[in-house]
Amino acid sequence: MSSAELPSVVLPAGEHLVIPSGALVFYVDDSGDEKFGNRENPFLAFGGVACTCEFHIPLAETWKQMKASTFPQVRGPLHAKRHLKDRSVRQWQAVQAAMNSPYLGRFAAVLTDTTDVAPEHITLVALRTLANRFADVAGGMLARALWHPPGRVFAIFEHSPRLTDHIERAFTGISVTAGPHTVPVEGCFMPKSIANPFLEMADCIANAVTKNVKYQRAQASRIVCTHAFQALFRDAEHPLASYCEVTAAR
Repeated sequence: MSSAELPSVVLPAGEHLVIPSGALVFYVDDSGDEKFGNRENPFLAFGGVACTCEFHIPLAETWKQMKASTFPQVRGPLHAKRHLKDRSVRQWQAVQAAMNSPYLGRFAAVLTDTTDVAPEHITLVALRTLANRFADVAGGMLARALWHPPGRVFAIFEHSPRLTDHIERAFTGISVTAGPHTVPVEGCFMPKSIANPFLEMADCIANAVTKNVKYQRAQASRIVCTHAFQALFRDAEHPLASYCEVTAAR
């Protein structure tokens, strides 16, 4: 599939990024607070999905069909916090089924306020932890011959007025190592408003992860977890799934 067949990424500044053939793309959403300053959300989380450009169109179509049948009321971008109700098992099952592809990676990295990190370094440590998740997924893609380095690697973050500057400063120099190959990760931002299917998936991942963190805190146990988190990261050994929570007593 040539890059001309793929929709270009529209960036907030009006630029366009055309994803070239053979590229591996990570779509990333965030949740929480970059300074652990919100008592209700004392964490910083990044979560999302990944695929190679050859599978963009079929994976996006599967998601769009699910969205149209499960969330017919949603005309713009799907917001998990707003549209995906906690008690709707049917909705969560539909979302998980649409992401249950051997060609779609899923990942998340979480820092909590129990992590001994200086406030000015929280975003940096979170992104380095995220980069390790990228490497896990990239290694899985390589092992299954879905990605062939040194094919380019992109990380597309949902544009956030609150976090964009922090990400831009901390993301410099991040790369993924898969096998004997080390490939730089090219970062950019995408607005939520264009309703990109992969950013909507990333939003659902980030939402499930942060709800799980809150649930475990309420239960005072890291053993129990929510049904959504269980299905995404623990039930089946998905070959392209990677999760890490960095936590330590102060």
